[in-house]
Amino acid sequence: MKKLALCAVPLTLLLTACSSQPTVSYVDPNTVDTTSINFSSTDLQTTAQTMVNQMLTSPVIVQLTQSQSPVMYVSGLTNNTSEFIDTQAITDAISTQLINSGKFQFVDMTKVNAIKKQLNYQNQSGMVNPATAAKIGQQVGAQYMFYGDISSITAVNSSQESQYYQITMKLLNIQTGIITWQGQQQIRKVATRKTFGW
Repeated sequence: MKKLALCAVPLTLLLTACSSQPTVSYVDPNTVDTTSINFSSTDLQTTAQTMVNQMLTSPVIVQLTQSQSPVMYVSGLTNNTSEFIDTQAITDAISTQLINSGKFQFVDMTKVNAIKKQLNYQNQSGMVNPATAAKIGQQVGAQYMFYGDISSITAVNSSQESQYYQITMKLLNIQTGIITWQGQQQIRKVATRKTFGW
């Protein structure tokens, strides 16, 4: 019985070692991410920076924002790839930089119902002092719609896997339907197959 108990100790230690948690550490979020060939945090950051730079240096946009801060809303980024990509994170990164540039203003169409509910409460519930209630019909209408899509092409052979992404963003004048600006970012990554598997 004692021998059995002694034999169980190394087995317990082995199982404990196998189930131990990985070591976690903080790293610079701007460090290039090469852990996967799929769309990564680095791709998101470079896409946002490229799109913002293209947009703010475009002669049409420079002229448009000389005397005003156009109001736009984000329609979204359509994911045409076969993988999950957080398109909201991409548009958030771009819109954050555009807002902070002082050149554009954004309205959030995802909060329309919440705003409507709050306006109704302030103006119709009798609970809010009319002198301090936000007035209905005073919101600023968006002049432009900001939207785009992301597509990908994957190619695989015996020694390599190639992943290509194309991200296109557009700024559309809501009143005229004319595309005022369009930008594009292309990303291509290659993974080389190891001797034994990937």
